[in-house]
Amino acid sequence: MTVTDESQEGHAEHVAYGPGIDPDRLAVCLSVLDELDKLDVDHPDAIAVRRATAGIYRTVKQRRRQERRAAKTAHDKAVTEATATGSAQRIDDETEGLLPSSQTEEGRIAGILQRPRSCYTCKTRYVEVDYFYHQLCPDCARLNRSKRDARADLTGKRALLTGGRAKIGMYIALRLLRDGAHTTITTRFPKDAIRRFKAMDDSADWLHRLEVVGIDLRDPAQAVALAEQVSAAGPLDILINNATQTVRRLPSAYAALVDGEGAPLPAGELPAHSVIGAFNSGAVDGLAALPV
Repeated sequence: MTVTDESQEGHAEHVAYGPGIDPDRLAVCLSVLDELDKLDVDHPDAIAVRRATAGIYRTVKQRRRQERRAAKTAHDKAVTEATATGSAQRIDDETEGLLPSSQTEEGRIAGILQRPRSCYTCKTRYVEVDYFYHQLCPDCARLNRSKRDARADLTGKRALLTGGRAKIGMYIALRLLRDGAHTTITTRFPKDAIRRFKAMDDSADWLHRLEVVGIDLRDPAQAVALAEQVSAAGPLDILINNATQTVRRLPSAYAALVDGEGAPLPAGELPAHSVIGAFNSGAVDGLAALPV
C-alpha cells in the first residue's frame, strides 16, 4: 500500500469536534439570522449582522485554506519519508544489502504528491514518487536504477575517493573495489571505515586493494599533504570528490564515532591505512561538519 492509499482511507475517519454552542443560544442566533431576510438590505441592523458574519466567514475560509495546505504538506512529507533516500531514518542501504533492483522493483512507487516537484536531474515536474529516489522523476529514477547494475573492468586502475566511509561513499568504493581498482578513500573516521569494509562478506577478495586515509579536509594543510602523498604514488586513473560539508551538527552527535577512533581495530587482515594531521583540526566555530 502506498502513502496515497493510506491517506485516502483516513478521510473516512470520524472527526470529533468537541463541545458546541448552548442549544438555547444557538436557537436565538438562528432566529435573528432568519429575521435578517425581512429587513431592508440597507437597514442598520442588517448591515451590522453582515459585518459580523463577514469576519467569521473570512476566518473560516482562511482556516480551511491553512488546513488544506497543512494536509498537503503532511501528505507529501509522508510520501518522501516512505522512500529510501528521503527517510529521516535512512540507513546505509547501499552497504546493508538493501539495494534497489532495476529488474524486480520496476514501477514500484512510494506515493503520489499533491504538489508537483521538479526532478533534480532533468527539472521535469512530477507527482509519482519512486520508492527509492525521492528527488527524481520516474524516468530518471528508472535510469539511475539501471546504472546500479553496470559493471566495468577496472583491473590495474588507481582511484581516489574522498568521503568514502559510509552511505553513497562506501557504495562507490565497493563498486570500484569489486571491479578491480586499487582504491584510496579519505575519511575523518578511518578506524570506523576499516571496520565497515572488513565486515563485508566478500572483503577477502579486495581488502588488499583498499587504502584508508584519515584526514580532515577542512584543514588546507592536510589537503595539500594528501595531494602530495597521492602524487608520489603515481598517476591516478579515477578521482571522485564525494566529501562535502553541507550539514553542521554539534560535536556530541559524533561522540560514538570519536570514541571508536580510540578503540583497537579487529584482528586479521586489514587494509593499508594512515592518518594525516590531527583529528578535527579543520573544525570551525566548535561545530562538526557532515561526517565523511
